[in-house]
Amino acid sequence: MSEKVENEIEEEEREMFDYWNHEHPLTLVEAPRGGYCYGCLSYFTRGEKGYGCSQKCGYERLLHEDCAVAPRKIRHAMHPQHILSQQLNTKGGVRGFCSICQRYAWGIFYRCTSAECTFAMHIRCAQGSDIMYAAAEGGKRTIHHLSHPEHQLLFLRRSCSFKCDACGTTGAKGSSYACTNDDCEYWIHERCASLPQNIQREEHHHSLSLSFHVPSEYLRYDYRCDVCSKRLVTNHWVYHCVLCSYVVHLSCAFDKSLLTTRKKGIMEFPINDAAVGEDLIGPFVRRQGVDAHTLIPHQDVVDYKFHHHKLTLVSSSSSLSFKEVLEEENSDDDDEEDYSYRKSELICNGCITPILAKQTSFSSSSSSSSCLSSSKDNYYYMRCSISSCKYYLHLACFRLPTQISSLPLLHKHENENDHNLVLQSGDNRKPWNWKLCNVCYIETNGLFYSCTKCNYFKVDIKCASMPDTIYHAAHSPHPLNLLSNEDTWRQGYSSCDACNDLIKYGRNSYACGTYNFIVHFQCAVLPASTTSSRWDKHHPLLLTHDATLNRPGEFYCNQCEDSMNPKSWMYYCRSCDISFHPSCFQTTFGMFRNIKLGQKYVIEGAHCHTLTFQILTTKRRCDVCRKDRHDSLGFYCASCIFFICFYRCGEKMIEDGNVKAVD
Repeated sequence: MSEKVENEIEEEEREMFDYWNHEHPLTLVEAPRGGYCYGCLSYFTRGEKGYGCSQKCGYERLLHEDCAVAPRKIRHAMHPQHILSQQLNTKGGVRGFCSICQRYAWGIFYRCTSAECTFAMHIRCAQGSDIMYAAAEGGKRTIHHLSHPEHQLLFLRRSCSFKCDACGTTGAKGSSYACTNDDCEYWIHERCASLPQNIQREEHHHSLSLSFHVPSEYLRYDYRCDVCSKRLVTNHWVYHCVLCSYVVHLSCAFDKSLLTTRKKGIMEFPINDAAVGEDLIGPFVRRQGVDAHTLIPHQDVVDYKFHHHKLTLVSSSSSLSFKEVLEEENSDDDDEEDYSYRKSELICNGCITPILAKQTSFSSSSSSSSCLSSSKDNYYYMRCSISSCKYYLHLACFRLPTQISSLPLLHKHENENDHNLVLQSGDNRKPWNWKLCNVCYIETNGLFYSCTKCNYFKVDIKCASMPDTIYHAAHSPHPLNLLSNEDTWRQGYSSCDACNDLIKYGRNSYACGTYNFIVHFQCAVLPASTTSSRWDKHHPLLLTHDATLNRPGEFYCNQCEDSMNPKSWMYYCRSCDISFHPSCFQTTFGMFRNIKLGQKYVIEGAHCHTLTFQILTTKRRCDVCRKDRHDSLGFYCASCIFFICFYRCGEKMIEDGNVKAVD
């Protein structure tokens, strides 16, 4: 028998082991699409392997390596008086609460062996809290190593084939250290035992410390290696930065950072919300064949098919300056809180983003042709010719083509390639007539494209304008390619690296082709920054992809007050140390980010004043149903502090025909 065949047989035998919950040995198998670990109940990433039945008997449960090899019985620092033993809790089984995270204990969990004790904890919580100790102890002494203080280690000079408990790799070259206790299988490479306590990586500004297990907070939030983005194995050693939570596998710690050359002409994200009209919609209009020189209307007043009044071209050189229009927009007697339709900004009725005050050119910075005047302080946009009507459009949104062909990735649906998309408009005068975008799954009352054949598929103009390939600051080395819902399905279920939620079938995403990085489409388009007068009037809140830099400790959302994953994307002010979930800014980044609010209504028989359609921020209760409606949509009178909630009371008034829009 050849040496290669012997090694393969030895490797196969070594990888198999008996597991208490199954009759056959377990071995490493390819995790199927959508597969998840039955121990910690988290999904496997693309291409990841898990431990499953070696006999293909139909046993479908898979386990991560650290979940599979976790000791059957342990003692834990939170419950030292009794031994804890692994149990499997299935649907309809005995219910218990994890004593660490206070959630139901599903999957494989540890439960106290004492009949009168109800102490229990998830297997991942047990691994991610104070160090757990195997119940069996004892042994003879030879030499000490800090990674294994309970037993002595014996130096083995000859090469042996084993799986190193430090780095997790298998190798038969070099010396090693093995535990002298007969009941303990701890075994590490000599090179791992000799690793320095601290190292420096050139891309990180602090030294990294060696840890003999993954710190608990990293497991709690499922941190990944900052070099390879792969999962951290609980009991494998890592190098990490205590100040920044930067963490790497041992096998990645000494890899040199590869310098990559960026391709030219690929759009970089995130972009500012106020730059959407020029930097996103503008290039899309040019790609559709619209000449930049035809953007500015030749007439002062023009008809527009999606608005009931004529539109007029406005520039900084006109008699009505941007500042005057802004003051006119905000002249109502409204409260001074963080106003729901982004007070102090002109919001485009097409893309529902601000119109930039100093929009210097419709063309990109790389283009030599400008559709505007030579003055750098000059800017143009369209507004309704009726001064009381708050209808505005970017020039790019005004010149959007009325019909486009179905784009191969973004617009493919129902396995058809010949569907055309026609431009349509929502109506911000009707708060009950929003359209759902089938790409980002967020409703809009702005401009959108709709399929001419199926009359089902709709995409708002921001999503339609997104390129197939982008760069993103959260993953700067490599370009991200757009995956359609079919492509995402073929890749298997994954969690979004921005929000940590599952990327489900039917949802588009951006993913790196050579790197384990994927984000929801709606996360990739989050704006670079925002401001909130309710929290801080002086500092912008920046979209932060890793807030742990020089900031150890926990994070809490200042809006909903829930704890936050420090490595999830958030809007964060470092000076003030305040942080927010993007979805908690409902009108700018959450479920209402594509809805233009602020329309005026008269509701007959309900209130004597004109009401503004907005989100309630100044009181808790609806004045009609008397239910708590804080941060809910509805009709509001600022002078009377009067509010009617939309989804319960307002809709009934709309059905009765009592709600009239004010032009």
